[in-house]
Amino acid sequence: MRVLVTVIAVKTHLYNVVPMAWALQAAGHDVRVASQPDLVEAITNAGLTAVAVGDPLSMGRSAHGPRGQTFRAHGGGMLVAAGEEPTWEHALGALTVACAVEYEFFAGQTVLDDLVEFARGWQPDLVIWDALTFTGAIAARACGAAHARMLFGIDYITQMYGHFVTLRDEQPADRRDDPVADWLTGRLGRYGCEFGPSDALELMTGQVTIDPTPAWMQLPLGLPVLPVRFVPFNGAANVPQWIYDPPRRPRVCLSLGMSGRDLFGGDLVSVADLLTALAELDIELVATLNADQLAAVTTLPDNVRAVDFVPLNELAPTCTAIIHHGGFGTLGNVLVHGIPSLTVPAPWWDEKDLGTHLHNRHAGIHLDPHTLTPDTVKTALHQLLTDPTYRHHATDVQHDILTTPTPNDVTTQLEQLAAGPRA
Repeated sequence: MRVLVTVIAVKTHLYNVVPMAWALQAAGHDVRVASQPDLVEAITNAGLTAVAVGDPLSMGRSAHGPRGQTFRAHGGGMLVAAGEEPTWEHALGALTVACAVEYEFFAGQTVLDDLVEFARGWQPDLVIWDALTFTGAIAARACGAAHARMLFGIDYITQMYGHFVTLRDEQPADRRDDPVADWLTGRLGRYGCEFGPSDALELMTGQVTIDPTPAWMQLPLGLPVLPVRFVPFNGAANVPQWIYDPPRRPRVCLSLGMSGRDLFGGDLVSVADLLTALAELDIELVATLNADQLAAVTTLPDNVRAVDFVPLNELAPTCTAIIHHGGFGTLGNVLVHGIPSLTVPAPWWDEKDLGTHLHNRHAGIHLDPHTLTPDTVKTALHQLLTDPTYRHHATDVQHDILTTPTPNDVTTQLEQLAAGPRA
């Protein structure tokens, strides 16, 4: 069968779907990966065939501008605290902003036009779309393909949409604004496709959701879900020899995450002060820092190795602990290798909740970024290194991951989906 994968031009989102694309390709299916032109090189470097659609997304140049702020606003607007429910105004506002700004930005008209044109010409049997790439669902409807959504973390979008539908139906008839229906109606109508009231949930969540998060991190949303093991992919890279040399002291990795560095920038504490504080511990610290972050560091302590990039999947197994920002791509590498970790959450999506989940399972420590200092990080890391129960519980989490179906295991169910009825 032919499989079209759609993903926004952000490397961490691409790396999340690569193992699933590999599995389908290895099973004998034709796979194409569609994204904006700025992701084409990363797609081809992953051994996959790229289809460029639309104009460049250029997320890397928008760290502190409207795009970075929009991404943060969208993530924050979708979050609902545990045990709480949003008001009608909150839910309506979150989805209005999402449709008018966020989804429109990622699904720009040139992207959607190019994607639909390609899909109608190539005729895929199945479309797999990254959970922020609603163009995939629209293109699937426009060409008659089955479609599956692939999550990159906790499914706040479906949770918020469920709250929205419940609250909408409680409003008087003249107040039942529905930005999701309006947005989908306009996009589908452009390609001669009709939108019905029952279509919204499928177009927002796929006919099935491929979920790489552990079951104990998932929200109880009642959707058809295909659990899949997170398989680390960190991009094409050469592995330096020193990674394989046995460390003489406990090795600790400090990773601020690809999205935080390349897309949005900024650090919660001074990098120089943080390195100085952590170097007081009897450890070997491997800090993944780019040139901008290193510019403020005048002298590196003797037990600190600064590197621009090393594949975390290779580095993690050699580490005793990892300090990270809580992004699911980084966290997935940590969980697979059973490494206890210290989470200093970024503010973009589910980093705080992911870190809290690990904290509650005693497989890591979660720090409040609002009270963060170099000393609080050093103290928490010392606790992580000296209390063996963290490693024990991290190994339990690793077992959970390794007993989850692999992407190869899931291909049969995706083949059945493609052979089944279409909307």
